[in-house]
Amino acid sequence: MRISQKNSNSFSQLISTIAEKADNIEILNEALDSLSIEELERTKAYFAGTGTRTSFYQLRSIIMGSFIAGMMIFLLNMFQEYFFVAVISVTFLAVCASHLFIIALTFPVMLNVRLAYARGKYDRIVSLIDIILTERYTEIRRK
Repeated sequence: MRISQKNSNSFSQLISTIAEKADNIEILNEALDSLSIEELERTKAYFAGTGTRTSFYQLRSIIMGSFIAGMMIFLLNMFQEYFFVAVISVTFLAVCASHLFIIALTFPVMLNVRLAYARGKYDRIVSLIDIILTERYTEIRRK
């Protein structure tokens, strides 16, 4: 997608306006409905980037680590009288807890949550643009 230098300011203003209105579906629908087909295609191409929801991967690691650590606590309470099982459980629990702390301290979780929220807004914009484009193309095809 190439945009000329003279159209870049108007396109960036259009993108920022649409991103601001993405929280309210009715206002977003009115704003997108007023655009031409070319503007809708450009906006869709911009918002349909390949951004990943990286916060899911950190959340998955935290949930899996919490589950395994919980199981280790259960095994430790259940087999306290067996020294070998207790040592292995405590060691594994310490490894799981350290892994959770490493994830929590090294990954910018709040930044990833903001990115995932923005990606959700962009997905909503793209799906609405798809619906509008489908309606417009069927109108053109009927004529």
